[in-house]
Amino acid sequence: MYTPWQEKLLLYRLYRDRDPDAFGELYDRYAPKIYRYVYFKVATITEAEDLTAEVFLKTWEYVQRHAENPEKRIENFRAFIYRLARNAVVDYYRHQREASILSNEAMLERVPAPEEVSAAAQVALASDMVTVENALKGLKDEYRELLILKYIEGYATHEIAQILEKQKGAVRVAIHRALQALREEIKKIEK
Repeated sequence: MYTPWQEKLLLYRLYRDRDPDAFGELYDRYAPKIYRYVYFKVATITEAEDLTAEVFLKTWEYVQRHAENPEKRIENFRAFIYRLARNAVVDYYRHQREASILSNEAMLERVPAPEEVSAAAQVALASDMVTVENALKGLKDEYRELLILKYIEGYATHEIAQILEKQKGAVRVAIHRALQALREEIKKIEK
């Protein structure tokens, strides 16, 4: 687990020495998280891998371009990388004709199936996940993104505010509204 201080040190090494090892450490820390974030948005392994690679390539290029300009340096790597990931997903859907966020097959592939869980429990869990997935599809993109960042990625409200470049209070209210909308969607589905 990195502390903010350790991350700042890696960024310092990255800018001062253009140290690929420092970038590699940041990549190792954030690549799985960015991949998961993107995967929940695009629902295909290939596209998620491609977009994740694109995000890190753009990050490396940005660092190389702005290494000599202190005003353009990255201060909060996590917020920066998630903003790039978010923009990559937006660009991806801009170029797609069909913008389905998650297919039932992709969601069911992620259902945990440990051997000690009974078949009935597995079926119930899969059913609940499909219900939530379908409810998420019915939400506005903004609400869906907030819920993914908060409850799937586990980010705090102030971190989401940084990623989305919004005020903390506005994010808190939007999360509350997103949860209300999700509850309503689930009620519609379960009727």
